Amino acid sequence: MATPVKAATTHNGADFTTAASVTNGPDFKHAETIDVQYHLDFGSTPINNGDKITLDFPENLKGKTPGDTFKVYDEEGTVIGEAVVSDKGVVITMNDALQGKTNAKLTLNLMTKYRYEDTGEKDVVFPLENGKTSTSQINIVANEANLSKKGVLQDDGTIKWTVLVNRRELEMKNLDVKDTIGDHQEMIHGLTVSNGHWENTTTYKREKPAMTEGKDYNVTYNNDGFDLSFNDTVNNLVVVDYYTKVTDPSLIDSGYKFRNHALMTWGGGTSGNKNSEEANGKVSSSNGNSGSGSGDVNETDEPGIDTDEDTDTGTGTTDVDDGTETDGEEAAREEEEAKEEAAKEEAAKEAAKKPSKTKVAAGKTKAAKAPVAKATATENPGITKTTNTKLPQTDDQSSLASVIGGVLALVTLGVGVILHRHN
Repeated sequence: MATPVKAATTHNGADFTTAASVTNGPDFKHAETIDVQYHLDFGSTPINNGDKITLDFPENLKGKTPGDTFKVYDEEGTVIGEAVVSDKGVVITMNDALQGKTNAKLTLNLMTKYRYEDTGEKDVVFPLENGKTSTSQINIVANEANLSKKGVLQDDGTIKWTVLVNRRELEMKNLDVKDTIGDHQEMIHGLTVSNGHWENTTTYKREKPAMTEGKDYNVTYNNDGFDLSFNDTVNNLVVVDYYTKVTDPSLIDSGYKFRNHALMTWGGGTSGNKNSEEANGKVSSSNGNSGSGSGDVNETDEPGIDTDEDTDTGTGTTDVDDGTETDGEEAAREEEEAKEEAAKEEAAKEAAKKPSKTKVAAGKTKAAKAPVAKATATENPGITKTTNTKLPQTDDQSSLASVIGGVLALVTLGVGVILHRHN
């Protein structure tokens, strides 16, 4: 007799969340990434084909990259589910790969941003199982940078770079911007330079029509980028858009990080020293979305059975600020990322030395308990901050199965199932 198909179930992640916290900080600018981590334990609740696991962000946080998706894989590279990020949370849709397995566990690392416009110390409250809560404290600070930049990969093999000049809308005389493109890129002549204004702390608008070359500004192109000088004193935000061509198409889907650097100078006149400020831009050729997981094999008498799209309103183009990062912050963050990658590689080597837990479980009798299999998955989105031990909840991170960063990050499924999401 055929076994009836079980209807798909939607699981509220909060009902299975045993721990949750912010893992970086505690200080954040409005546009910066706030990494959050969840631990879920489903116990005897099975995870079947088509089941959805939903998890809402705390009320004052929002997803960094709504609409982003990533697949979740098991240790053998089989897809076991797919996650979708929204403004309010994440939904993971599982397939039949964990059908018949038990003790699903998830560790989720998600990339978020602060939702509101105010500043100061804030409580981030996470709902837990049995009506409990967990609270992390963060501090939202104003962005004091005058210059920033971001990049977005295009479908045609180019990168759109955006430089925000005079972010704080100061009076800037003799304003110049020197932009230097990174490796494996070729400058495409033609800038769009627009006056702009802030609509709120994280959203700005380009005004139409754009400024005119020769009248409002002059530009000189070179092999490594361009020099842009403004003819008049600048008192408002200016948005500079331009494109570079990727010269090695094989890098586009490889996870390679394309880089860019801008230097802004102003003031000084004929005798005084000029002010200067720098900004780094970086865009990955991949979101870094990945995932892995597993579950305990049920034992029988027989062997085991196995965002930031522009919106044109007609009067100008609205865009989202991606924040700023100094050279020191970038160096510290990348050093921390390198340590995490090295730790993951070492853990993978140690795991490879051990026999397959699934095979061991399949050969045991009913009285034996299948060992827990651990796995990790990661979502990776743009610039993140390094872990700051000032945050109390970051002190016990070494006991976690794995860590990730971005609007979505790490997940652990099964007697050990993990999903990661970097951002």
